[in-house]
Amino acid sequence: MAEMLVELATGNKAENVRPKQASGQAAGAKAAGELPRSPLSRGGRTLMVLGLPGTAERHTARVSELLESWAHEGRHWVGDPRAWRIVALSISSPHLSLLAAQQSQWALWIDDDLEAFRRGYRMLKQISEQGGPRRLIAVHPPGVGRQGLLSNLQYVAEAYFDIELLVLAR
Repeated sequence: MAEMLVELATGNKAENVRPKQASGQAAGAKAAGELPRSPLSRGGRTLMVLGLPGTAERHTARVSELLESWAHEGRHWVGDPRAWRIVALSISSPHLSLLAAQQSQWALWIDDDLEAFRRGYRMLKQISEQGGPRRLIAVHPPGVGRQGLLSNLQYVAEAYFDIELLVLAR
C-alpha cells in the first residue's frame, strides 16, 4: 500500500525519482544522526522530502547534490548518494499522515532566501496539524550554516510542534 502511495506521490513519472541501486554502506557503518532504513527501499533508500518547490527531477536533484556533499565530507550514514530514491511530496498531500506512518526517512527542504524562516515555520505547523512525520532531517542549499536560520527552525520544531528536526550543517 505504501509503495503505491509513494508512486502516487511521484505521479508515476520516472523523472521524479532517482533509480534504485545497491547501497554501498557497510552494515556496521553507523553514525550519529543516521536515519533508519525504510522497508520500501529494497536495495536503496527512499527519502521523502517536504517543502521542495516542485516534484520534477531538477528539484529533487538539489537534495541529491546535498547528499553527495555530505558523503564527500565523510558522513558515513549517507552511504552511496546515488542509491537514494528522492521523493518530493507536497505538504498538502492527502496521503501525508499515512505515508508518515509507513515511511521512516523524511526531510524538510529549507531554502536560504529572506522568507525561508517564515516558510519553514508554516511547513512545520502544517506537518504537525496534518499528522506528518515527527522526525525530519533538514536539507538545504550548500553553504547554509547551523547558526541562525537552521538552529531557529530546529528550536521552533521541537518547542512548538514536538518535531525533531535534525540539522547536520556545520
